[in-house]
Amino acid sequence: MPWPTTRGMRNLIGAEADLVRGAIGMMTDHLVAELRDGEPPWTYAVDWFDQWDGDQRLWLLERVTAALLGAKIIEPSAAMFDATVDAIFHEVNDLVEIEIDHGSADDSERSWRQSVIDALQCQTDRPTTIAADSLDQQAWQTTITQIADAILGIRLYQRAEYFRDADYEKTASFLRDRGLPDDYLTQIPPLRTIDQTQWSIDRIQAYVFD
Repeated sequence: MPWPTTRGMRNLIGAEADLVRGAIGMMTDHLVAELRDGEPPWTYAVDWFDQWDGDQRLWLLERVTAALLGAKIIEPSAAMFDATVDAIFHEVNDLVEIEIDHGSADDSERSWRQSVIDALQCQTDRPTTIAADSLDQQAWQTTITQIADAILGIRLYQRAEYFRDADYEKTASFLRDRGLPDDYLTQIPPLRTIDQTQWSIDRIQAYVFD
């Protein structure tokens, strides 16, 4: 069971997986449009993800997709992987916001707000207090964060940012105290060839359309 959630190492299941799978598919579409059509990058205010080139972001997305939905194990942990998962839920929030503003976030019949409700119920096995037709974006953001928290837990990559340029001993102590590898802050995604990038796209799509 490959992703270290707050309930242990596991794959996402049911409606929880469906929500993440849909968001990853949309992120892949954004990245393909950026690389092939020259569209501006779609950013998520998650610097540990947004800062990389499009091919690197696709590699990151492929790695975490395989861990969240497949048999791949992310080891060792790295800030760039945690940030990628966080970016997925920022995408969910963007999709809900677009749906509220425009009635739909894409060309499908999918309701992203209903998908969020279904995912939370899948995690908690309890009814939600938010209705699928709610227009309260702040309430949706809170609900999405709750779902993300159950998968990602504490955003250690955000806390680690403070130590990125700090004294080495302080940085090492922070990482050691939280069971993180020494290179948690220094791992970077590799540069990719066109063929390697296409391989990442194909792999992601295989999980999204499984």
